[in-house]
Amino acid sequence: MKFLEEKFVPLAARVGSQRHLVAIRDAFVVIMPVTIVGAVAVLINNIQGIFSKNGLNVVAIQEGYTNFITSTGIKDVMTAVNKGSINMMAILLVVTLGYQMAKGLNGDGIATSVVGLTCYLGLAPAVQTLANNYTWADKAPNVEVLTADVASGGIAANKLDSNGMFVGMILTIIVAEIFVRLSRNDKLKITLPDGVPPAVAGSFTVLIPAIITVILVVAVGIYIEKFSGMNLWVIIQKFVSAPLNSVADSLGTAILIEFLIAFLWVFGLHGANIVNSVTTPIITPMLLENTAAFEAGKTGKEIPNVIAGMNCFTRVGGSGSTFGLIIAVLIFSKVQAERTVIGISVAPGLFEINEPITFGVPIVMNPVYMLPFIIGPTVLGAASYILMDLGIIERVVLSAPWVTPPILFPFLATGGGIKAAVWAAIEIVLLVLLWTPFVMISNKQNAREA
Repeated sequence: MKFLEEKFVPLAARVGSQRHLVAIRDAFVVIMPVTIVGAVAVLINNIQGIFSKNGLNVVAIQEGYTNFITSTGIKDVMTAVNKGSINMMAILLVVTLGYQMAKGLNGDGIATSVVGLTCYLGLAPAVQTLANNYTWADKAPNVEVLTADVASGGIAANKLDSNGMFVGMILTIIVAEIFVRLSRNDKLKITLPDGVPPAVAGSFTVLIPAIITVILVVAVGIYIEKFSGMNLWVIIQKFVSAPLNSVADSLGTAILIEFLIAFLWVFGLHGANIVNSVTTPIITPMLLENTAAFEAGKTGKEIPNVIAGMNCFTRVGGSGSTFGLIIAVLIFSKVQAERTVIGISVAPGLFEINEPITFGVPIVMNPVYMLPFIIGPTVLGAASYILMDLGIIERVVLSAPWVTPPILFPFLATGGGIKAAVWAAIEIVLLVLLWTPFVMISNKQNAREA
């Protein structure tokens, strides 16, 4: 224990406060409401799937709901909302990350965001589409199309959505590091007279650093493509995203994430913030990929990723899955102090907020409650991953608000998964059984001390 306190805990704290990881974490926090809005839009357009033949098998309701949202225009509205939110995640991340990076470097947040977005859009490969319809003979070996009939210059949608998030993160961090440092160089600043409006004067102050940064970053990106034959999106997908996804979407990773979050909490560190600063950039694109598959009508094992969004199963009542402790204390505890804290914590616990329990009972540095606090979410992580991997319960496809109450949380996150909701109810029972012996031990311990 002493070794962990002296060596591991300080290391974890340093990782959690590393400025690039903090900027990424805070950038995702900023766009979280937009992500949830997009998820709600997808849910509204696809919730009728629970009544399909593969679900509750009430096809009449499914068809009636589909006709209703189509005829009233609701489907078009929700599609447009999704297009401007989830389908623009890379752009939104570039803007927010640029601001957060500049904030950590004491630079100009708005200017950094604009410069980062300029570089991203400048390097995004153009698409080519046919302007007219063409027909040709069956199995024709060659088809000639006039160059004048080809329109080019647009940016493919998959460069703007979650597929571009890794490129956006890496590119924006590089841009921010260069631009903010150049902006501090007084020799590169253009100072205008005092009578000039502040907005105009500010833009001229960063003019030269902006020019240098944009030209330098875009030039490097273009020449990398010329020499390698691959643009940045292909390179990142091939050498970063694909390897990380293959490692991340595994049973071992699911167990490790939940273990580390709970383990750090028992030492008083915010485990979720520390671990999520590393995992969010990897898992969020995977969840958005699931959302796209769900929107396309895919179900079960057709949903590509298992681990994405599974916190709806593993943190029942908050980190450590303390909802079971709430029920166990209310039923079995005779310690008045515990019952008082738990009584106050019931309402927050329903909305996945358990700091009153963690520091009030307490869980932190409590040798009795540390063990179930770590075991609960870790076991649920393993069990939930296996159940989703086998197709026994639905996989997570939507980003539901993390303050959604237990049972309802996984139901919404899986796009109306009945089996997921049932499993969530079973989880609560299992958690109560896990926490009860330790509540009894706490009772005995407090009785002896009295």
